Amino acid sequence: TRRSLREWLHDSQMDLHDIHIGYSSGAFSLQERAWAEQLYLSMCHEVQKQLDPQNRAHRPIIDELQERMADKMYVNFSLFQSMPDAWGIDQLFPVLPLEGLDQVPERRAVLLDITCDSDGAIDHYIDGDGIATTMPMPEYDPENPPMLGFFMVGAYQEILGNMHNLFGDTEAVDVFVFPDGSVEVELSDEGDTVADMLQYVQLDPKTLLTHFRDQVKQTDLDDALQQQFLEEFEAGLYGYTYLEDE
Repeated sequence: TRRSLREWLHDSQMDLHDIHIGYSSGAFSLQERAWAEQLYLSMCHEVQKQLDPQNRAHRPIIDELQERMADKMYVNFSLFQSMPDAWGIDQLFPVLPLEGLDQVPERRAVLLDITCDSDGAIDHYIDGDGIATTMPMPEYDPENPPMLGFFMVGAYQEILGNMHNLFGDTEAVDVFVFPDGSVEVELSDEGDTVADMLQYVQLDPKTLLTHFRDQVKQTDLDDALQQQFLEEFEAGLYGYTYLEDE
């Protein structure tokens, strides 16, 4: 008789687990482990092709596969600062890509923030079939990372958000939509700088810059390199608390 897809999937997971244990004990090489992981992913893809999202009996397997095969996408934000209820009470917020909407979302992703906490991840997403543990995404282009929209957040989340890990307020814009359909975006708040956040915890940015300059002068670096370090430090000190384009 034909083995069930679930049994086939779980057997392959156990085999991969055995490979990982064998690798840790030195029984398998890194190359063999990588080969086993690629084989496992190929099997997952084959199982996925045979599943029907409209079949309720297939939904648990589909969800399990999507979670195991999902990409981890790091987003330039702090979950605790901008969406604290998503972490604190599992509040659901609609999230979707703002680009690539004309493409079939063939990939799934889990969104993580740039804080140092492992809890900085969105665990549940709203999709067409209900609530999922992964988010549908178009094919990822490393040369043009997609913009994402987080909706129904509002002022309440902003008020609840604190200075977790010294991430400050994000930049804010006003969007004007005119009768002819044209749209104008105007920056209304540049957001907090690193210097702003340090001052909240009673650290003087100017004093830090002076101490750093004194330490650099005591090194044997040439003048050009010393100046480069000072400029980069000052740019970071008075720059945005989130990642910026170079």
